Amino acid sequence: MRILTIGYSLPNTIVDNHTILNAPSITDYDAALIDPEAITMSVQQLLEGERPFVAQDGRDVVNGATTATQISAADQLLRRAEEAERFLEQGGTLFVVGRPNAVLPGVIGFEGFDRYSWLPAPQGGSWNPPNLRAGEGKTVRIADDRHPLSGVLREYRRHITYRAVLHPAIATADREGHVIATGGSNVPIAAEFKVLAGRVVVTPVFASVTGNIRTKLAQALVDAMTEVAAGAVSEDAPGWARTHALPGSEQIEAELAELEEAESAAAARTAAVRERLDLLTAHRRLLWATGPTFVGAVQDALALLGLEAATADDGLAVTEGEHTALVEVESDREGVAEWPYVRLQRRLERRLLEEGDQLRGIIVVNGKRTITPTARKDQFSDALRIACENYGYALITGETLFSLVQRALGTDAEGATPFEAAGRRLIHGRGLITTEQAVGETEEAGDASIF
Repeated sequence: MRILTIGYSLPNTIVDNHTILNAPSITDYDAALIDPEAITMSVQQLLEGERPFVAQDGRDVVNGATTATQISAADQLLRRAEEAERFLEQGGTLFVVGRPNAVLPGVIGFEGFDRYSWLPAPQGGSWNPPNLRAGEGKTVRIADDRHPLSGVLREYRRHITYRAVLHPAIATADREGHVIATGGSNVPIAAEFKVLAGRVVVTPVFASVTGNIRTKLAQALVDAMTEVAAGAVSEDAPGWARTHALPGSEQIEAELAELEEAESAAAARTAAVRERLDLLTAHRRLLWATGPTFVGAVQDALALLGLEAATADDGLAVTEGEHTALVEVESDREGVAEWPYVRLQRRLERRLLEEGDQLRGIIVVNGKRTITPTARKDQFSDALRIACENYGYALITGETLFSLVQRALGTDAEGATPFEAAGRRLIHGRGLITTEQAVGETEEAGDASIF
């Protein structure tokens, strides 16, 4: 038994570890474990000159033409596709780490090269969406205890993640797929397919563990590949087998079906409640997030306050009636300086010059974002505050906006009811706006009056 690995090395005496560009022929082996991400990574390293590759015959692998002293990367990759097809026609076993497909341009002579260009697809399918699509998670549920891979997945589940999921329809007869394990919502993450005369087993991602556990994991994977290659594969019983009853089997099957239905219903209810909770708690991003995540939180909050919030090519804007304000946001581990004001001023001037619009401005800042809000000091510079006061822009912190969201949802300590007046006060605000000013509990809101 000889095993080839590409992308996930296994310390074992019967395993040869290589890259896609320097490996011997796949047909020299009885089984192979290949990580498609490692294929595009090696090619990317070659294209960017980060690493040299030498083929088995001693020639340098280059992104160019094949000559007597060098071999084209395109020729190497096209040859892998031919080898994989012959390998499977001969009944070979391929373990493939499930990754979403990705195209890598720039390979001279092989435009359209991607992670799965080398691998024949199962009947009626492909290695692209919706058959194989991106997914993220750590949940591993064994669907078939009889499969040789299931023991590996169970024993090393805490070292396993999945980065791709398979379409549930792979288990139908025309797809010839057999589910080994599922992830969240029972979506297949490990499965076995008949491809030509061989077998392709899609696996989740194994972590790069070290030490003694790496040796044990390597042996477990080698054993699983050996069993599959030797024909120790799982098959579902034919449909007619269920018609042959055993004493008590019908009652137990009915009980199991009832429990599975209840489990499915409970999972659906849990997913619905989790979605509601996630939508609600997403407002907490106002207190800690940065970048696009913070922008999204600000947009959701302003919409909750009755403002029509939308993003355009130049950034976020809100509208209430006939009034429009451009919005600039910034979240930082340190205090926020004057840059959001500078960006806002440029946007306003551009709109004035190009469209003749005289718009208002709102700046939302989240300085010292990694510190609990009650302990934050100097979230923004005095220069930013003074500029907003002088030019008539509203300045509000993420903490204040979060407080307004609490009140709008009716969840603050005083049991306030939802309201929209705070949004209008923001559009017409000038300088720093506090929670009290936004909800009209104080007269000191600059020209933030809505009357």
